[in-house]
Amino acid sequence: MIEKKLKHLALIMDWNRRWAKARFLPAIAGHKAWADNVVKITELVSQKWITHLTLWALSTENLQKRSPEEVSWIIKLVNSIEYYLEKMNIEWLRFNIIGDISKLPEESQIVLNKVIEDTKNNNGLTLTLALIYGWQDEILRATKKIILEWKDPEELSQEEFRKYLDTADIPVPDVIARTGWDMRHSGFLLYDSAYSEYYFTNKRWPEFDESELDRVIESFNNSKRNFGK
Repeated sequence: MIEKKLKHLALIMDWNRRWAKARFLPAIAGHKAWADNVVKITELVSQKWITHLTLWALSTENLQKRSPEEVSWIIKLVNSIEYYLEKMNIEWLRFNIIGDISKLPEESQIVLNKVIEDTKNNNGLTLTLALIYGWQDEILRATKKIILEWKDPEELSQEEFRKYLDTADIPVPDVIARTGWDMRHSGFLLYDSAYSEYYFTNKRWPEFDESELDRVIESFNNSKRNFGK
């Protein structure tokens, strides 16, 4: 079988807190392990010549439903993004965000926008973090933009509509992988995933390693992609 080129991998990084609980550790230990594994996996993805990696770091619902203490810890990790990016042995990494970061503290927005600006001309791996991201929220924000611009409904095509999404500047995902035991998409990149392959593993995110990444790539290489033909 001819090996296909996996260009865009998207990951739903789940079961961090349950990884910590299984080790009798506090939830924040799971989030720290989450961040450390992001560094490792991003490096591996870059080494395997995948050009785009999108990581769902914080959903709209997470921000609303997690305890203030846990949210505060997650925001501290967000504010440390420069530290974690510097730990990655990746040249010319371009950093990107999808989601509504206006809901984050001003300090977080400043840090994130600075990294985006500093790396915008890089042409290596594009690392996209989905922060305060949910597809229902994304579609609502896109629709509001279209209404404000007085778009003629007859002129609105699928291609034109996508220009208003958070993902307008990145390709659609070839594979969406999810860690943990849950087998659902949770609305992640829903508009863009019509022909994405899905890969589910019962490994918790902190346990997701190079061997599991290779299984994701192998699964994609063995898939038959007809794109509706």
